[in-house]
Amino acid sequence: MIIDFRVRPPYKGYLNTFNFRKAAPSSDPTRETIFSIGKRPNVSAIEGSIELFMREMDATGTERAVIMGRKADSYGMVDNNEILELSRTYPGRFIPFAGANPNLPGMVEEIEHFAGQGFRGVGLDAGWLGRPLYYDDPLFDPIYAKCQELGLIASLTSSFMLGPDLSYSDPDPIQRVAQKYPDLKIIVPHGCWPHVHKALALAIRCPNVWLVPDCYLYIHNFPLSEEYVIAANTYLKYRILYASSYPVRSLEQAQEGWKGRAFTEEALRNTLHDNAARLLGEM
Repeated sequence: MIIDFRVRPPYKGYLNTFNFRKAAPSSDPTRETIFSIGKRPNVSAIEGSIELFMREMDATGTERAVIMGRKADSYGMVDNNEILELSRTYPGRFIPFAGANPNLPGMVEEIEHFAGQGFRGVGLDAGWLGRPLYYDDPLFDPIYAKCQELGLIASLTSSFMLGPDLSYSDPDPIQRVAQKYPDLKIIVPHGCWPHVHKALALAIRCPNVWLVPDCYLYIHNFPLSEEYVIAANTYLKYRILYASSYPVRSLEQAQEGWKGRAFTEEALRNTLHDNAARLLGEM
C-alpha cells in the first residue's frame, strides 16, 4: 500500500487554485514545457470529480494521502474547514495539513484549532505569497514555534517554480529554520530543485528534514533527478518521501514514473510507504 505525501484533490476550493486553472493549449511545439511533455489526460482533475479521484486512489493502491493545505494568495487559497470536511467524508483515507500564511491574522490560533481536529501538519508556500518571502523570514517564527510545540510537520514547498528568482528555492533558509527548530519535522516538496546537491547536503546535515522530490523525480529526464534516486537507495534511504503532487500528474502516471526509476526494492518500500509511516509515528 502507498502513502502519497502531497495531493491537492479536486474538491471545492482546490478547483479554484493555480493547479486546476486550465491554460489554453498551444499549437506551438516550441512552447511545450517539461511538465507537459508526455503528460496523459488526468481525468479526475479535468472533470473536477472527487469521486473519480477516490476511485483512482483505490485503483492505484493509495492507502492514504496528505491533503496539502494552501494559502498562497493569487496562487490559491483553500479554507482549512474544507480540508477537515473532506478528511471526515472519507475517514482513514486522508492526512490533513492546514494551509498557513504568516500575513493573515489569527494564523497561529487557527493552526492550534485544527491540530485539535486531527491535522498532522502545516503547508507553506513562501515564494508564492503576495510579497514573496524566504522561509527564514521572522514572520514565520510563530508558526514554526507552534508546529514544534504541537508536534506538527511543517511542509516548506521549494523549487524554481516558487518565487521571482532562483534564490527563493535555495536550501540555505530552510537549513537555518531546521537548525533553529531542531525538534520541528520539516518536509520539502519539490526538493529545492534545481539546487539538488545543496538540498541533499541539507538533509544530510539536518536529521529533521525529509525531501519530497515528487514530479522532479518521476517525470523522466528531469535534470539531476537521478541524484534523488541514489540518495533514496543509499545515504538518505529513510528521508526521501513519495508524493504525486496531484494534479501535476494523475496518481497512476505519477506512480508509474516513480516506480520506473532505478530504485532498489528496499527504497521503493521506504519511499512509497515506510518512511511516511515512520514520520507519522506509525512504525
